[in-house]
Amino acid sequence: MNRVFRRICFVLVLFFVLPVSVFALADRISGITVEGLRNVKPRKVWDVISLKKNKIYSEEKVRDDVRSILSLGSFEIVDSNYDEKNGLLTYTVTEKPCLEKIVFKGNNAFKENKLKNELGKDEIGLKGKSFYDVIKLENAKRKIISLYAEKGYADMLLEVYPVIDTDTNKINLTFFITENNRVILGGVHVDGVLAFSEKKILNTLKTKKKKIFNSEIFQLDLKTIETFYKDKGFFDYKVIESTTDYNPERTEMFLTVAIQEGQRYCFGDIALDVEGSDGVLSIDGIDRKKIFKHIKIKKGDIYNQSAIIQSIQEIYELYSDKGYMHVDINPDFKKEEEKGVIDVVVKIKENSVVFLGNVYIEGLTSTKEKVIIRELLLKSGDVFSSSKIRRSIERIYNLGFIDGVEPNVLPTNNPSVMELSLLIAEGRPGMITAGAGYSSVDQFIGSIQLQHMNLFGLAQRLNLLWEFGERRQNYEIGWTDPWILNKNASLSLSVYDIQRLRDYGSWTDAYEENRIGFSAQVGPRISERIGLLFGYSYEYVDMYDYTNDTVKQLIHNATDISQDKSSSLSAQIAYDSRDYIFDPSSGSRHSLALVCADSYLGGNVDYLKANVKTTWFFPTFWKFVLSVNIAGGLVTNYGVSEKVPLYEKYYIGGADTVRGYKYRTEIGAEDGGKIMAVMNIEYKFPIVSERGRTVLQGAIFYDIGGIWDKFNDVDFTIGKKQTNLHSGVGFGIRFATPVFPLRLDWGYGLDHKEGEQLQQFYFTIGNIF
Repeated sequence: MNRVFRRICFVLVLFFVLPVSVFALADRISGITVEGLRNVKPRKVWDVISLKKNKIYSEEKVRDDVRSILSLGSFEIVDSNYDEKNGLLTYTVTEKPCLEKIVFKGNNAFKENKLKNELGKDEIGLKGKSFYDVIKLENAKRKIISLYAEKGYADMLLEVYPVIDTDTNKINLTFFITENNRVILGGVHVDGVLAFSEKKILNTLKTKKKKIFNSEIFQLDLKTIETFYKDKGFFDYKVIESTTDYNPERTEMFLTVAIQEGQRYCFGDIALDVEGSDGVLSIDGIDRKKIFKHIKIKKGDIYNQSAIIQSIQEIYELYSDKGYMHVDINPDFKKEEEKGVIDVVVKIKENSVVFLGNVYIEGLTSTKEKVIIRELLLKSGDVFSSSKIRRSIERIYNLGFIDGVEPNVLPTNNPSVMELSLLIAEGRPGMITAGAGYSSVDQFIGSIQLQHMNLFGLAQRLNLLWEFGERRQNYEIGWTDPWILNKNASLSLSVYDIQRLRDYGSWTDAYEENRIGFSAQVGPRISERIGLLFGYSYEYVDMYDYTNDTVKQLIHNATDISQDKSSSLSAQIAYDSRDYIFDPSSGSRHSLALVCADSYLGGNVDYLKANVKTTWFFPTFWKFVLSVNIAGGLVTNYGVSEKVPLYEKYYIGGADTVRGYKYRTEIGAEDGGKIMAVMNIEYKFPIVSERGRTVLQGAIFYDIGGIWDKFNDVDFTIGKKQTNLHSGVGFGIRFATPVFPLRLDWGYGLDHKEGEQLQQFYFTIGNIF
């Protein structure tokens, strides 16, 4: 027993004492010094040295420190020495010369500050107080030569003279510039043009007479000529050579491009050769009829290279959308010179279907990861679809508080599996804003708003709004959860108190209208693009403070009572394919909504209301977008209500329907209509963009619409009568603020009656559609 006890004690001693002994015997650093510093501040070096006094010496860490010191860019050589006897670690450095001054001589075309700014633009730029090396100097020379070449000084000569003060290790650089003559293009000639006029070829080029020659632009022009010919049947087109000549004074350059057009061809037979992932003829991949729909060439057409490229791109997108990310598509051409035709075989090797592996979400700071994951249309194990990835990114942007999404497809050891990484850049989800504006309808109006679009990091939205002005008071609280209880459905709650001065007929400020109520809506999504919306609202409406007894009598004749309690149910179905809901550039949205107010629900009015709306967005070129909106509505009374309530009838004009007319009073009957039809055409163009999004844009528009009391009154002719359609034109500016979009519009009515104001000015929150 004693022997066993002694053995246990011996083992414990070895376990605890031996490591301590080894630690005590290890080399420990007694001090660190840096020698050779002349113009570099010591603190700059100490900040990158990881080893410290009293730490264990490590050759690996010393090598790391040497690399860190060299990475500062201020040293040519860094050596280290460790004295094992006294534990002293010494880093010996040799500094690069410090650039004291840069001087330019002979520069007339550019001021010295312009040249200095050009040299110091990037990280390896040459600028005062930086450290000199040959790489920086050569980079600086290339910049100056390029700058002069862009202005036409192709014969400019540059010499550089460095002078080093060995006592201070500082250097002065002098750039001697001989500018010589400025050279412009005296003429451009294309030799070998037979099928077209030379002028037609030259009109496609950016390299033109009396302009400065730019080699990069010229290379693009050569590609332009090649595309021009190969899109018009010249399969064998090629450039033989390009030559340049100068006038005796070397002030003009003459450019000649010699080409060989070759024979003109038409397309012959068009065929497919599809090989599946197992190396045999594919029968399980993409249907051949679908492939042929994406082939933009036909037998007998003039040979067109761009059409072939477009066909290949569309076929690739067709396959990649089905998971064939490794598909190979190569056209094979067979020329028959005698017949002047080219047979095309589109060879497709499908390879294996790719599936989505892991999904990594990076960059989130306040948003929960599940908020991003639930917007993805692909889950781990699904077939990798490029179109679903693109649409998922659009859905993430549509959250409203995301500034950037960078997708990165990651290969794995298994070629049939790819992983997806999304780098998310969050914007500001909420803020308090205050503002003021003026419009022809509401006159002066101010607002204070607190809005948060990512409450608790769950994409919940909270909106607190107070609007105040001469003709409008509005208090509103709204909250929305887009995924209530983690289900694919939204829940929205709101309460409001809106008080407005209303016009009636020719009377301005005829009466006041106060609407107090609340609403609740549940929106289940039945597919990625189709959603339903069911709601209930209760509203108290009071009309009072009439400007005179005549107005009061007219309004009482137009509606049952002036104090209503409206309790209603609503249902809506909508299809939405817009790319970015806050500022769409493509896609469409279509909706049908029904509202039923019934006294059995606790109110005192009965009416049915149906609204239909379709909106289309068409990208034209760059970021110019044409949008078309068509809206229609119908409302009718029933049950205890002998008339449709005045406040539920349709009114148009103002900022949101037909601009250029006063709201409620200049189109249709003074007490509104039961039938409504409106169309808006708007063409928007960007003015200022930030981080890929347009923050300021202009717009021109055309609006047309009308309201009627009965179907027999409906008249789709444009005119000045009460039952006619009225139209207006105008222009405006759109501001994209972090909280809400702002619209500033000027509208001019084309069908005003005599005595009406022809134009209206609007400052409004929110998009028109």
